[in-house]
Amino acid sequence: MRVAVTGASGEFGKLLLPLLERDPNVERIVVLDVAKPAGDKVEFHRVDLTRHDAEGELTDALTEHAVDALYHLAFLFGPIRSGSMAHELEVVGTMNVLTAAGRARLPRLVVPSLTAAYGARGNNPALLREEAPLQGCPHSRFINDKVEVEGQVMAFRERHPDTRTLVLRFAPLLGSDVDNPVARLLSRAVVPTLLGYDPLWQALHAEDAARALHLALRANASGAFNIVGRGVLPLSGLIRQAGARPLPLPGPMFRAALHALDMAGAATLPVALLDYMHYSWVADGERAESALGFVPVHHVRDAAAALRRS
Repeated sequence: MRVAVTGASGEFGKLLLPLLERDPNVERIVVLDVAKPAGDKVEFHRVDLTRHDAEGELTDALTEHAVDALYHLAFLFGPIRSGSMAHELEVVGTMNVLTAAGRARLPRLVVPSLTAAYGARGNNPALLREEAPLQGCPHSRFINDKVEVEGQVMAFRERHPDTRTLVLRFAPLLGSDVDNPVARLLSRAVVPTLLGYDPLWQALHAEDAARALHLALRANASGAFNIVGRGVLPLSGLIRQAGARPLPLPGPMFRAALHALDMAGAATLPVALLDYMHYSWVADGERAESALGFVPVHHVRDAAAALRRS
């Protein structure tokens, strides 16, 4: 197999590439990125997804190498200094990738998303299944860009039914080398929480996330899949498992605490994501188990404990 990857140097790319390198059935990894990763199987093509000519460069590379599958992993999870730049990469970049994938008549496309795209609402069902609407999060470009990308991917699936298209909606990813809003929040010694609220949270160990990505390479399935770890914990329990201490604060003091941390440069959970501190947002992982064969090894407490060990 010849597998193409965008965002190879990002969070998901770093998890997937070692598994592709060890996979005896993967002959070549065509990396379409701005930086070349290490790897014996890597064939590097420098492509900036935000450039006006990216679509043509992508099409040429995918066609030239007769690619069997494309992982589009070029999404930002670290601290985002420019919201407009992130939007260009994720939304405009995805538009370029999907156009190129259609022109190259790709057999398979895999795109990551987030269970956070469902949104945290007081009227959420106990388990959010894949057919639930993606309500996003008001005022959070980080979440809403992912919702917009999912809309683009859904339209692509309808136009290109011959391409097996998989969207993996990941629970918050935790691990020793993970850098995202939830990991940064839980890595603090004291974590502000909302007084009177202790919603149920899920988390996913980085090793389980890597396995889910690799399984998508051969799965005889398409559509969206919730990728979650075993079990759930109240937010306070998740914080303690990470080795931190929850500090319940009234709403105005909570917002002030997050704002002070942000002003001090201590990147943590953006105030825009306040809903996720209010309400539970628990996704059902049954479809991923039955259709992808993904069974998580790690419990949510193991994922949180990985932060403490790091």
